[in-house]
Amino acid sequence: MATLLSLQSVAIGDVDLFMPSPPCLVVNTFYVDGEPESSVTHVWQDPLSGELRSELIYMQPASFENALAWAEEHASSRSVERIHTRHVAAAPKPTPAAKRKAARQPAAKRQAAPKAKAAARKPGRKAPAKRRPARKAKR
Repeated sequence: MATLLSLQSVAIGDVDLFMPSPPCLVVNTFYVDGEPESSVTHVWQDPLSGELRSELIYMQPASFENALAWAEEHASSRSVERIHTRHVAAAPKPTPAAKRKAARQPAAKRQAAPKAKAAARKPGRKAPAKRRPARKAKR
């Protein structure tokens, strides 16, 4: 029976880095439009070069539990003792009342105002100086 381990990762910008314990299977479940998508990846270390290698062996619109059961069933065929898991929770679906409230708001509030475009200028010319507001005359 394979040992289940939670996937420990470090986010750097848009990239998640993790250090698996090869050989292992990595079960990853995420949600697209509220529907689960699951994948299982086999990670191992090349005995000659020492490189970490990976192969996607399962990709289905399946729940986390189904993907994990599939990984546990196929772990022995790949001589794997560890299964790393990562399950991203689904975003809550908006309630009908929240949808109606969003529809009632004016479009100006729903969308951010567009940013003012900078005036185009030719290369090598200085930007025009900003004008100061007129001062009030002293009496």
